[in-house]
Amino acid sequence: MQLSTKVKPTLKALTEVSNYKNRDVIKHYGNMEMSVALSAKTKGIGQLAKQDEEATIRCISNLFRGTSLYFGKEINEQQSEIIAEELLVKYEYRSLKLEDILAICVELKESEIYNLTPARVMRQIAVYTERREKMAIKLSQQKSQDAKSNLGESNIDERVKKSIRHIERSNEIVVKQRLTARKFN
Repeated sequence: MQLSTKVKPTLKALTEVSNYKNRDVIKHYGNMEMSVALSAKTKGIGQLAKQDEEATIRCISNLFRGTSLYFGKEINEQQSEIIAEELLVKYEYRSLKLEDILAICVELKESEIYNLTPARVMRQIAVYTERREKMAIKLSQQKSQDAKSNLGESNIDERVKKSIRHIERSNEIVVKQRLTARKFN
């Protein structure tokens, strides 16, 4: 099973450990939050499901079952598999990575809820996905602005004047091309 080469032992542990008691998993993902999950270079759960759907469902299921151990009532295997299957069926959730799901589990664990139900988990996933989308847009805009400022092209008017499609600039280029063509004729 090749889910991801970077965190392969951890994902293998997630699929094999049913009660989420593996120290390596907790140690590796202890500081998981949205910004860390967003910058992860692993595949989304939709792509992982194409490779091995059963293992992906088992990973997601084990994460939510492990999270439910922090609450009074444990989510059973059937309920956690329903959550996993719903994540894989809905298009907007297929792009989430396992790191995102771990961040959701951390948020659930640290929230002020007392009873964890599949409906509550799905509500948290919807809220997380919306926040993640906004954060991704903000990071993309920031990255674009940083790239422009590093090139010294933050002013749009200056960038347009340097463009080949600017009228004054295109005339200069046409004249240069004609002079070059005359030299070689």
